[in-house]
Amino acid sequence: MASLIHIIKIFLVKLLPLYQWCYVKRLRFKKRINVVFFASSLSMWRYQHLYEVLSKHPRFNVSILIAPAIAFSDTQKKIDIELLKAFFTEKNMPFLIAWDGHDSFMDVKALSPDVLFYPQPYRDFYPEPINYHNFYNRLLCYYPYAFWCSKNYWSYDMPLHKMAWKLFYSTELHRQDAKQCASNKGRNVEVVGYPTADDFLSGSHVDVWTPQSVKKKRVVWAPHFTIFTGGLVKQSNFLWMAPVMLDIAKKYFDKLQFVFKPHPRLFTELCKHEDWGEEKARQYYDAWATMNNTQLQTGEFVDLFMTSDAMIHDSGSFGVEYHYSGNPVMYIADNFEEHLSTMGDFGKLAMQLHYVGKSCEDIVRFIEDVVIAGNDPMKDERMQFVNKYLLPPNGKTVAQNTMDILLRELC
Repeated sequence: MASLIHIIKIFLVKLLPLYQWCYVKRLRFKKRINVVFFASSLSMWRYQHLYEVLSKHPRFNVSILIAPAIAFSDTQKKIDIELLKAFFTEKNMPFLIAWDGHDSFMDVKALSPDVLFYPQPYRDFYPEPINYHNFYNRLLCYYPYAFWCSKNYWSYDMPLHKMAWKLFYSTELHRQDAKQCASNKGRNVEVVGYPTADDFLSGSHVDVWTPQSVKKKRVVWAPHFTIFTGGLVKQSNFLWMAPVMLDIAKKYFDKLQFVFKPHPRLFTELCKHEDWGEEKARQYYDAWATMNNTQLQTGEFVDLFMTSDAMIHDSGSFGVEYHYSGNPVMYIADNFEEHLSTMGDFGKLAMQLHYVGKSCEDIVRFIEDVVIAGNDPMKDERMQFVNKYLLPPNGKTVAQNTMDILLRELC
């Protein structure tokens, strides 16, 4: 029975392009098209500018549905919901709660959605009642929540990649990676630019750093969540870096300011770790939030990056996004060449513009020589990379490029 269901699903996926073509034809005669955006985490919310342009257009009726990630801890789910509610309320953006993180689900189909934008491509990201598999008969769309550097199946060939009507990708190099990695050869890919580029390139950024009595260099530390070796690739160096970075922050209290910017899922993973747990994780996060020259940032990061002086990380997307700042950045990896081997051409270009470290000594050298002393030989190369690869195509914003495609296809 299970094999028969699998065969039926494969058959339906193959028929999707034809069904989507028919559905698009129907929508062209509809007065208003219902568009739904799912929001799971403020730091992963990529649809702000697209929401703004679509909500002003007479052809679209736009809704925002808040639903935390199922894989996150109950504590993290609650935090994410409250952050999103506060953000949308401040901007006077109406929203609904699609899932409260427990047992309460909204009947999304009551909104009669025509086009649905999901924040992540993973099937187990949302519980079944609001999972994208329930909307195969509508038009599914997706902005990558991160600037993809890796080149593998979970970047380009997850179920949503195959089921989506449109995948709005960042660069032509990402389209080429999709052609090689995706089983549908990237047939549904449109190149519009990276959605957060509209924020980075806005030219107006708020200084989110805590005022200091004297001017200090500002350093962001952004650890990834993959502290375990099972499942996903172990990317994070957090376990050995956690005490090291606190010690460095204390040592350079008179010269440096630090912001701890963890991946949204790191807290959840620490709660499950046998040597950590929720209480220790809370205490560690609180330490960064309360020292005189440090702070904790768990939400938006564009203003943080653009008003900083340097970053240290082992994340993926941040390795590209931070280049918009023009500032030096260090990547932490035990075997950098092995890490590069998992990437596509775009990822390799972005990561090769990093200073690389794998020890406390490497981090201190970067801080003293590059950040404090200002010896930054890769600066010009980074700016060339930004101008060649990180500016949206067509001389337009990413949101406008995306809306142009929706209008072209649906209107």
